[in-house]
Amino acid sequence: MMVINMKKKAITLLFLLLSAYIAWHLLKFLPNITWSDFLNFKTVFLSIIIEALPFLLIGVLVSALLQNFFSEETIRKFLPGNRILNILLAGFLGIVFPVCECGIVPVARGLVSKGVPLYSAITFMLAAPIINPVVASSTAVAFGANPEMVWFRLGLAFFVSFAAGYLLSFWFDGREVKWGAAQDDFGCGCGHAHYDHHHHLPSAFTAKIFYTLHSASDEFFDMGKYLIIGSALAALAQTFVPRDIILNVGHHSLASIASMMTFAFGISVCSSADAFIAASFAGNFTAGSLLAFMVFGPMIDIKNILMMLNAFQARFVAVLIIIVSLLVAVSTYLINFAAVGGASDC
Repeated sequence: MMVINMKKKAITLLFLLLSAYIAWHLLKFLPNITWSDFLNFKTVFLSIIIEALPFLLIGVLVSALLQNFFSEETIRKFLPGNRILNILLAGFLGIVFPVCECGIVPVARGLVSKGVPLYSAITFMLAAPIINPVVASSTAVAFGANPEMVWFRLGLAFFVSFAAGYLLSFWFDGREVKWGAAQDDFGCGCGHAHYDHHHHLPSAFTAKIFYTLHSASDEFFDMGKYLIIGSALAALAQTFVPRDIILNVGHHSLASIASMMTFAFGISVCSSADAFIAASFAGNFTAGSLLAFMVFGPMIDIKNILMMLNAFQARFVAVLIIIVSLLVAVSTYLINFAAVGGASDC
């Protein structure tokens, strides 16, 4: 438990340092800040929160239902023996089992313990938080004026998860998983309980309902703080950062992708709500950078890395991060390149 508390404190400290860094840079703009700027900040901040909260609530409820009513054995039965078919199907299982990224790492580890190949479990871990009905719906609402972003997001998420799983299938054989009591005590590291179906959860239906509501409420408040932090940072950037800086970064293919991937890594917002933060940058940032934010963030962020380091060997986690980062960066750069027809600013 002390390991959990230390890692949670480390995350909190990182957020405090990030907030202090942003506040320090904003001080130079204070003489030019007016009351209308604060009103604009409030409008942008609240609009993101209000639009995203219903989908965050739906997401945590679905995730809690799956955690308490379905076991990893149920998911394993869906996967065929052929390697490519196995990876392909694992990439689409999120449609049936839409697990939030907050609890996906222990699910992936549980799948490996039930005999699922490591590469298929990782494919499922990367794809399920994005390729599911809740995220597709939230993205469609957030990008109502640009509905093709939904298909780009789902398609890119599938490509990255499939390619990563396929590459890992040649380099790792499953011995990279960490076993033992420490993992069981740690859980998912998200600040709330995910109950084991064979040891902790009573068979009574009413008990499962209670645990589902308990898990959903804990996850809602735990993920809610990331949504608030992400919405605040997005509103701050759009309100107080000079317009020419945003345009210079946002309209440059590589710089916009790098900045939005870094932003997604830092704020660790839930995939059922991150589209609203991304949509708030539409018009100022390239389409590729917005896709990078919505695909990279649910796969690789601060809280997920801490969970993965506890579930897998550090070398495996490092290789996975590099693969996902390169796949997302190159894919979204190509999307930007195709969108501008090879403009010189790429």
